[in-house]
Amino acid sequence: MQQKLVSIAMCTYNGERFIKEQIDSILAQTYPHFELLIFDDGSSDNTAKIIQEYQEKHPNIHFKQNEKNLGFLKNFEQAISHAKGDYVALTDQDDIWKKEKLQTFVENINEHALIYSDAIIIDENSKETGTLLVEPKNKLCDGACNKAFLLNNFISGNTMMFKRELVEHILPIPPKMSYHDIWIGFVASTYGTITYTKKPMTYYRKYSGQVTDKAKPKPRNVFEKLRQKKELQIEVARIRKDDLEAFNSLSILPQGSTKAIIKLLLEHYTDYHKIFFNFKLYKILKKYTQEVFASNRPSKRPRRAFRTAVGLRLRVLSLFLI
Repeated sequence: MQQKLVSIAMCTYNGERFIKEQIDSILAQTYPHFELLIFDDGSSDNTAKIIQEYQEKHPNIHFKQNEKNLGFLKNFEQAISHAKGDYVALTDQDDIWKKEKLQTFVENINEHALIYSDAIIIDENSKETGTLLVEPKNKLCDGACNKAFLLNNFISGNTMMFKRELVEHILPIPPKMSYHDIWIGFVASTYGTITYTKKPMTYYRKYSGQVTDKAKPKPRNVFEKLRQKKELQIEVARIRKDDLEAFNSLSILPQGSTKAIIKLLLEHYTDYHKIFFNFKLYKILKKYTQEVFASNRPSKRPRRAFRTAVGLRLRVLSLFLI
């Protein structure tokens, strides 16, 4: 039986420091039937040169350099749209794959729309830090679990692989989405089911200077700390609202419980500055606590889950949600 083709979509930008390790780990996969699609977003370092050297030696590597910078969301959208395989896997430029990753995913995706795993965090020297990306902070979820994405995300783009037929529902990625991975996870668990492997399949690199690194300077006093906290709450509310509006745009989304929760959460985040307690939202979140907070550890549900996922203005709800 002919092996199914896996299209690996990689987006790069000034990644000369780590990209060799990532490409080498992909080329070392025990599952050999794949194509590697690399789209560079206008790097000014030696990233393009490094990729071209690999491309000359490996015919299954396809490379394109954008004429102008698109940003990582649009660049991933472009990469995904060029995938020809039965499955599509995403990868960043600075992580490392376990050699059995593709083999494990292909063998275990079965009837599911998407498969993913946790990731082992490594530092800039490729040394394991002893922590995982998702657990024990949160937990992995499976099945038709789109409610779990409404207030949290437990899937990282570089840890997933999904079926090609899902692409027509994923693209275009809504322009206001915070990240592509939460969108793909929600879509996959709405149109089908998702699953995961118990063992982490990716080494996720954390270091200063990443594209998604938004660390702020340490506050100098208590007033600055309070100001930063308030700014963070407002920013989280904006991001949540944008994501929820995107989720709400799915034409397949039924007029059911997920739609109702999204509607009430949108009302909450729209009036975030003046709303403190929303009884309707409290009632529906209490009813669907197990589903909405499915990715939160049992010890954190529901009080701490509300504080971190919904925001300060719903802390009152968490006092009653037991």
